[in-house]
Amino acid sequence: MLVTKNVAELCVLLISELYGQLPSRIFADLLTRGRSTVAQLAQHTSLNQRQVRHGLAVLIQLNLIFHHTDHDTGITNYESNPHAAYNLVRIGKILDLIRSNYGHDAHAVVHDVLIQGHAKISDIIETFKNEHSTHHAPTNGTLRNGHDHVNGNGNGITNGTNVKMEDEDADLDGRAYDTLAQLIGSGILEPVTSTTYQSTQDVRTAVEQDYLADYPTGIRGSKQTAEFEKYVREKLKEIYSQNLELKKELELASQFNHSSKRQKLANGGISTTVGGAEARHILSRKLDTVVRLNYEKCTVELRNLKLECYVEDLIGNTTAKVYATLLAVLSKKVSRCQVDKSIEVEDDNNDPSTGIRVTTQEVFEHLSPSIDVTAGIGMLHEEGAIDIRRAEKIRRYPPQLKGSTLEETLEEEEEIIGSDDEDYDHSGEAAAQLGLHGQNGTNGANIQVGDGAPVGAQRLHHMRQHLLILAESTQGFVRHCGAADFGEWTVDFEPLIQHLKFVELDTLIENRFGRQGLRLTRILREKGKIDDKTLPTLALMKKPDVHVKMAEMEMAGFLDVQEVPRDNNRTAARTIFFWFFDLDRTLQRILDNTYKSMVRCLQRLDVERRKRQDVLQTADRKDVQGMEEEKLRGDVYNAYVQFLDIEKKLLGQVARLDDIVAVFRDY
Repeated sequence: MLVTKNVAELCVLLISELYGQLPSRIFADLLTRGRSTVAQLAQHTSLNQRQVRHGLAVLIQLNLIFHHTDHDTGITNYESNPHAAYNLVRIGKILDLIRSNYGHDAHAVVHDVLIQGHAKISDIIETFKNEHSTHHAPTNGTLRNGHDHVNGNGNGITNGTNVKMEDEDADLDGRAYDTLAQLIGSGILEPVTSTTYQSTQDVRTAVEQDYLADYPTGIRGSKQTAEFEKYVREKLKEIYSQNLELKKELELASQFNHSSKRQKLANGGISTTVGGAEARHILSRKLDTVVRLNYEKCTVELRNLKLECYVEDLIGNTTAKVYATLLAVLSKKVSRCQVDKSIEVEDDNNDPSTGIRVTTQEVFEHLSPSIDVTAGIGMLHEEGAIDIRRAEKIRRYPPQLKGSTLEETLEEEEEIIGSDDEDYDHSGEAAAQLGLHGQNGTNGANIQVGDGAPVGAQRLHHMRQHLLILAESTQGFVRHCGAADFGEWTVDFEPLIQHLKFVELDTLIENRFGRQGLRLTRILREKGKIDDKTLPTLALMKKPDVHVKMAEMEMAGFLDVQEVPRDNNRTAARTIFFWFFDLDRTLQRILDNTYKSMVRCLQRLDVERRKRQDVLQTADRKDVQGMEEEKLRGDVYNAYVQFLDIEKKLLGQVARLDDIVAVFRDY
């Protein structure tokens, strides 16, 4: 797999940082030379084959390389997986996200899976029980809250705590099963299949060779070619859907489980566990199933968090929480951010004309009771200020992005079917008849149950107002696409993320080249190629200032110029200079520069560690860990604290740079 020099160096540094020099040395050779055997790796890395096999075992355990064995020769070839290696930089974000969205038990399970790379369900359950039983066990009168009680002061408390601890630890087995069922059912953990450690190209080649075995002379004609492509496409869908069987079983069991637990999360939200006797029975029958972390699903969750923060900055906190709930419900039907076109596997529910839909009722059922939906809605000064039909307009087709603005367009022969009365949601008129529309838009909060509208209907109506605000935003956060169950909603991720890319790109350009550079870039992005004589007029700038700024941006790689001579003399006076902005090339250059910055941060961290090697060795002693301030000498402790501060800043910068990579590449 071809990667740039900076990406390769970053992947090697991440593996070296977490797992040591031996795996990183082998991975670096695989990145440099491509597919290799054990003998070739031993020759290129100057290691013996025993050391190479140990390093390969670590990389395979951590899902960082692919391997494929030829059935004829029996020789195994190994290939690097740079995407999996880069995902190591997001481990901290993923663990924080799991704790926030799924609870502390899920965080503990995912942490154990990340440490091991992949593990059996039986081993995960056993580890979970051992860790929690050890964590809850009191020693020498020390309670779990960390306070010491000695002599007679703590005896009664300790006895009472022991009884409480026995009650809590009695269902450790059930907690482990419920947590695993929740993580597998949501797609955070996925089963490991026979094709997990094979690259997509190896899987496709095996399918093609299996089909071509029946055609010794090869396929001929358009008909056989079409049948061949159809067979490969369907076979690949079948292969890559094997790891979804357990997920579908758990989802089906949760639909018939009426005793699902609602767990309070750290972020104030509510998580419904996919538990119950049926889910536990399914997992107990598959204790030998090996699972690993699904980074693609985690990327979907990180994208939701990014969009939630974006809405919070632009609109408000309450609307952002409602939007986060909608995204969480929608994500149950989304398995990845980008469809892998090489295998052409798409979500079954993904309708190209409308996208995946969720109803207002579904969002309302998952909305946390702690969210005050009456907040964050503006005031109206007179009755009838809102045209309900216009506000409740249904947009059945997704918008398309042209330049840097969203425009709603319909393809040819695509029309909104129905009369004008069917083009808007009638839920708004029904709310008006119940008296839920007021001068401030929120007077329903004072209406009691007997005043004509139930409290639940009032809360649902207020939540719909936030969804309508999102639907009316120029960024296109939500599209109102139907009227069933008080309204159907969808998120058009492709134009929304492209708009977010423009926002991030404009921020980078403005910070580096100022407002004038941003103005010139936007003009070129909207108009295309422009003559250097026309550009000053459009930008309302002096010609020398334009030339200086354009030359500066060209040297940085953000703009390009095309020379078109008017005659064969090719003199500057007889040449037209067309300036243009290449979005794809600019994004690739920004990504490569971002990778280089991340590499320099990690290299700087290694230099700082070498400079304070003696201090760190002293702080890593077992009798010092956790008591550095008491055990270390003053100057040594100050040097240790300074290093921790530098480490925090460098790793924080790496995390911020990863946010740029996620927006431009992964979302």
